[in-house]
Amino acid sequence: MIKSVKLELSGGDFQITYGNDFSVTSDALNHLVYEKDGVWHVISDPCHGKYATTTITVPHSYCFTDFQINLTDGALKLCRTESKNIEFNITNASAEAETAAVENLYISVGRANLRISADAVNTNIDCGYGTIDIRFPKKIGYSITSQCGMGNVTLDSAVLPKKYCSANGDRRINVICGMGDVNINT
Repeated sequence: MIKSVKLELSGGDFQITYGNDFSVTSDALNHLVYEKDGVWHVISDPCHGKYATTTITVPHSYCFTDFQINLTDGALKLCRTESKNIEFNITNASAEAETAAVENLYISVGRANLRISADAVNTNIDCGYGTIDIRFPKKIGYSITSQCGMGNVTLDSAVLPKKYCSANGDRRINVICGMGDVNINT
């Protein structure tokens, strides 16, 4: 039984949607697709399909333990996803995503753009160079810590100091920002 998803995507436009079963369809990009030890793997061919459009379908009845997306040199649109842990590693790419209630959300962006709506108990953000726009539901009590280099971290349109810490609730957001920008909206 599949409990986790691991996607290694590169070169192309990717859309992750819900359907009745696991599937991958593409107009020009080859993918290695297999299941091993309860993990459904999709690995795109990094040497072909630079302008390919690929649709990855996951069953709507699943709530995964882990959902990991590694995206390089492409674009991604992810529909509302449910998982205990969700991880985004994005380099030289752009992505748009929405998550349902998750326990742990990990975001790592290097020279990329990510726009995401998230409902997470624990969020860890590492922004090297790029922009992350993240929207959380209006809930009372976010504990936020951030460390920032040359970039900026904003919280509801207010620029935070280079080192910031607030302990206002159970929802934790930890941000490390190098030269990029992280915009947090609640």
